[in-house]
Amino acid sequence: MHGVSFDNVYYRYHSSVVVRLDLTLDLPTRYDEATALVRAVEPVFVEFTSDYPDRVPRAYIGRNDFDFAHAPHIYCDRNGLRPICLFRGNGDEWFANMEIEDFVKHLRSWYDDLASGVNIENGGEFEPLRLEGYTATIIYDYEQLSDEIGKADGQQKDIFIAVCKLSEKKLIRLTSANFWLLKLPGLAKNDIIPGSVCWDGSKKSCDGYDVVMPKTYLELQNYASKHGVEIEDAVNGTIGRTNGDSASVIIILAIRRSKKLIGVNSFYQFVNFEIMCDTDNKGKYVVTPTSKVQSHMHESPFTNRKAHEISNLDMGINPSLIIAGCGALGSKIAMHLVRAGITNILFSDPDTLSEHNLSRHVLFDDSVNKNKASELERVTDLMYCLEGIKAGSSRKGIKSVLEDADIMSQRKPDYLLDFTASKVVNNQLVNIENRPTAISAAIYDNGSFGLLLCEGKGDGARLDDLMATFYAQYKTDDFVCNYLMREKAVSQEPSALLNVGLGCNSETFILADDVISLYASAMSITIKDVFAGKYPDGGCWIYKCDEDGSLTVQRIEESPYYSFDASPWKVRIGEHAFKDIEEQTEAAGGYETGGYLLGQCNLKTKTIHVIDTIEAPEDTIHRGDYLVLGKKGVKKKLSHVERRSGATFGYVGEWHSHPNGPNDFSETDYEEFDKKAEEMMAKGVTKPILEVLVAPAGMSCVVLTLY
Repeated sequence: MHGVSFDNVYYRYHSSVVVRLDLTLDLPTRYDEATALVRAVEPVFVEFTSDYPDRVPRAYIGRNDFDFAHAPHIYCDRNGLRPICLFRGNGDEWFANMEIEDFVKHLRSWYDDLASGVNIENGGEFEPLRLEGYTATIIYDYEQLSDEIGKADGQQKDIFIAVCKLSEKKLIRLTSANFWLLKLPGLAKNDIIPGSVCWDGSKKSCDGYDVVMPKTYLELQNYASKHGVEIEDAVNGTIGRTNGDSASVIIILAIRRSKKLIGVNSFYQFVNFEIMCDTDNKGKYVVTPTSKVQSHMHESPFTNRKAHEISNLDMGINPSLIIAGCGALGSKIAMHLVRAGITNILFSDPDTLSEHNLSRHVLFDDSVNKNKASELERVTDLMYCLEGIKAGSSRKGIKSVLEDADIMSQRKPDYLLDFTASKVVNNQLVNIENRPTAISAAIYDNGSFGLLLCEGKGDGARLDDLMATFYAQYKTDDFVCNYLMREKAVSQEPSALLNVGLGCNSETFILADDVISLYASAMSITIKDVFAGKYPDGGCWIYKCDEDGSLTVQRIEESPYYSFDASPWKVRIGEHAFKDIEEQTEAAGGYETGGYLLGQCNLKTKTIHVIDTIEAPEDTIHRGDYLVLGKKGVKKKLSHVERRSGATFGYVGEWHSHPNGPNDFSETDYEEFDKKAEEMMAKGVTKPILEVLVAPAGMSCVVLTLY
């Protein structure tokens, strides 16, 4: 290769083969080699490990007089060798599609960048030390610790900490004295290692790259002093706090840089050490100049902030939630939210985890025969064990939870997520006033589709409005029409064959775990969009799963419902039907007109939904002061609606107009109501009948019932 010389000598290094290359570099104009980091010819050692070419070669600085103190991207001393950090990501993956010539070109470009200063500046940020040879890991929030140092006064040079030793290779900081440290309850005395975070009290910057790690306490003192930090008082104070009962001491050295470090919002480079104490003649632990020192890796804790960051979710999105129904679908959606950092959750479910639930539930076998809600709380707590979160659980049904004043005042929930797939719960939610905005999701039709319903804020669409809107798609969507007709056919079979287990809890509901996970993932994305304020008016989403596992998501446009009080009944007239009535009234001019109302009636919630109308038949008699509503062709049209909608919709009442007044129902109207009541009684009709009046003052309703 041009600019590369190789003497054809191969060296054995353990199980590797090493070669020396001399790289001839094109240095910048007016470059002073006497004071610069890079020379015109740079010797480099390249190591080929035994698993080459699956493993990328490693490069080492080839001269001992290299200015290591001012060059970034160089690892600490390893058996006299100084490895070069050539890759930010996985070098093996990069090399998988490259040849050795590409590696050498990349190596040369590293020296070229060093000569021109490109890999030192890094966009105005400081390149951190590249360290190796760690013996353990200390977990702490980098920026939080940096902020704590920033708040210290000018005279302070250290903070006492206590570190929890979880295993031989894992160290986690712990204290009850410093609020910024992560807390973990139930630790024994032997699990605690005392320590200190130390820095230069004057907070002067030091930009040296000293990566020769100290091996003794004396070397650690010298290493710290090079960076303007004196640690002797902190070490003695830490030993004194434990009265010589601790076998080791943690020292976190905070080296202030002139620029913020790459990847963190901090001017401090933290380097972690553990001093292994000696013993004096009394058996007490002491630190001596020859006490051994180990270096430890840093790892960021999994916190709420970190979860939001990794999930690309705005930190402001963390609503207070109540999750009702912790079955297969509910548990999966819940854990998607938890892993994204949404942890202010009260899980509600009276059910316990059964053996067969392991097929598709997010929990594992250690939760069998335990309450689902409390186990999800436990798992959430374990995931965020290093910080306090607000998860909770209740074995009560959702109605009892919503009626519990203490729970509601304590949690102040923003949303109620209903994954129970229960019609009973749906009815309860419709009847409960002053509750959080509800979002409901379930899987239908043996897993062929799922629905997610989200209420609008304030007086927006209710859950039952959204469900009626979905059903009303039967007119234009064959998918919905065929589903409703199949459900009607199934409902006429013996009860043992009914489509059970819509909450994915029943053994008889046959549906694979991966399919449920598919729905849960898509639904959780929509739910997070709702939390972000993308759909303030709510909405209805349908998720369709094909046999090949592909999922399509469709948002059904939600038209508003006009609400009327016909105490104790509520009448909800869809926008389509409402406009039909208005247009027909206007077209009739000064003559009375009317028609038939199509919809559904819920006896449990005492709600009538009107979604469509049948215009006045041709045999209708229109006059200025009365109307005789005809019947020609109505039966056929009703039959068509009932068949196509699987009997979901049908006749719910009638409407008529008073273009010339009065604004209320007339005596003639009430006489007609009495006749209808007699007909209802004679025919054994128990469902209520809605009567709607359109008058100059507006629209009003009454509901005729026999009870």
